[in-house]
Amino acid sequence: MNAENDHCCNGEVEGGVADPALDGRPMQADVVEQRYQRLVDHSPDAICVHDGGRVVYVNPAGIRWIGAQSNAQLVGHFITEFVHPDSVPALLARIASLRHEGDTSPPSGAVMLRFDGTTLDVEAVSMLTVWEGRPAYQVIFRDLSAQKAASAALRCQAALAIHVSDAIIATTFTGIVTNWNPAAEAIYRRPAARALALPASEAVGAPLDPAAILAHGGIVHSTHHAADGAALAMRVSATATDNGYLMVCTDQTALRRAEQHFQTVVNTLDYGVAVIDSAGRVESSNPAADRIFGTPPEVLKNRPANRALDFPIYDTNGHLVGADRHPLTQIRQTGTPITDYVFGVDRFDGQRVWLSACYRLINPDDLQQSPVLISLTDVTAHRTASERLAYEATHDSLTGLPNRAYVVTRVTEALEFGGHHVLAAVLFIDLDNLKTINDMFGHDAGDDLLRSAAQRLCRAVRSDDVVARLGGDEFVALLIGQIAHPDLDALADRLHTTLSEPVVIDDVTIRIGASIGIVVVENNDLRGAAQILHDADTAMYEAKATGRGKSYYFTEQLRDRRRGLGRVTSEARGRGQFREFSTPGWS
Repeated sequence: MNAENDHCCNGEVEGGVADPALDGRPMQADVVEQRYQRLVDHSPDAICVHDGGRVVYVNPAGIRWIGAQSNAQLVGHFITEFVHPDSVPALLARIASLRHEGDTSPPSGAVMLRFDGTTLDVEAVSMLTVWEGRPAYQVIFRDLSAQKAASAALRCQAALAIHVSDAIIATTFTGIVTNWNPAAEAIYRRPAARALALPASEAVGAPLDPAAILAHGGIVHSTHHAADGAALAMRVSATATDNGYLMVCTDQTALRRAEQHFQTVVNTLDYGVAVIDSAGRVESSNPAADRIFGTPPEVLKNRPANRALDFPIYDTNGHLVGADRHPLTQIRQTGTPITDYVFGVDRFDGQRVWLSACYRLINPDDLQQSPVLISLTDVTAHRTASERLAYEATHDSLTGLPNRAYVVTRVTEALEFGGHHVLAAVLFIDLDNLKTINDMFGHDAGDDLLRSAAQRLCRAVRSDDVVARLGGDEFVALLIGQIAHPDLDALADRLHTTLSEPVVIDDVTIRIGASIGIVVVENNDLRGAAQILHDADTAMYEAKATGRGKSYYFTEQLRDRRRGLGRVTSEARGRGQFREFSTPGWS
């Protein structure tokens, strides 16, 4: 039902009073509208709206009462099709008396026609309202047969009242207690002899007006007091009898106390708890959830939680989670609880936190309308520590470059997946004379030299290439992306040049060089990462064996020679496998 018909269920709210959870404060308009809509949809009374004599809305109770399968059998039809001809004049007279929006007719009897040909005695109340901008009439039908049957059953079986756990109190029309069952004695701690003939308000220790209760829908929640002064949270329903009123008072004190206890427990939890309604808004959240999101509760409430623009979340790789993959979407599609779902979210102060969450439907039988309960644990510190450990496990502590484990993983991935991360070549780089520098100037100087060499190597390679330190004076360059042979020669020469540039350590100018072994990786190369690195190492040793400051390309013949099947020949040099780059010493 649209917003213009919020008032369609005026008089149907239990007791017509403010929600006790709000301590008497007025509810927000959207909350009121949602609750009114629920009351209309779940009302046991039939409610319909007709515009120009044609039905435009009927609630589920009305569909059931009339014996229809769906509202499609009712909407669009004249309302008189479902009213006995004898009741039509009264119906027309009733609506003709309504002049202004909000005018309500007094209750009157009518007979409805059901689809199976039977009739139903009802009490009808009409009200002039607005439907989609036009005057319309809202009619509320109350099943008199059920009410009469209930009243008769209550009168006929009054003796059973002594066995129920609810207080049953009968009064005269003026409010004097005429019946006080054993449960009332126990709940109010007042024997019947001291309650009979008292005004009902005095007997229950609070204002009690059954006529007002009936006028506002028949049910209220209020606080009564026992004879000893103890406060009692009571649900009071009232009905009229031939001699006065009958009220059933249900003691909900223990329930309210349990709710308060539960709320206290939830508020003291270290992990966050939030309830998301069917519209995706935060219905409630505990202080821990508010701390996690870095915002006061009044800011967090009523923000849509399932729209990426309002609450974007990120997967463990830092990628934005789309609406179709959002856990709120998933749980409403499947109904299956989601546990240990790790995601990142940006707090209101801009800081990203990582959370482990569990999602559960509060009412699993209603996937679309059920609120979702979310529990949240801040795992940011754990993730940061894990990332630090993972970084340290794959990076060299001295230079900050990736280490051997990282290189092996990266080469393996490149060989398996290729694509934009194709591995074109591997260069094994061994610095010359590092041991001599350590011996002459100390290991601190050697460490400074290694850090300087690492920075120079990173500047010399291409942006997508990877430079790593394997240990000691050994480095590796992984060339990512295709590279032509002349460009590979030029890159190797650039590495030699940048490493040969002088570096000042402890006021001493030092020049170093390097021996470089080069392995070209072909498409569909059958070698594994370990074999490729071993071949690059073999080529580096061949370059070092021929004199420092040189590069050497790996060949199958070189592998054979290293296995003792031959020696380096001048013919191999003539085939262009050997490249020389002269390197000065230090001064």
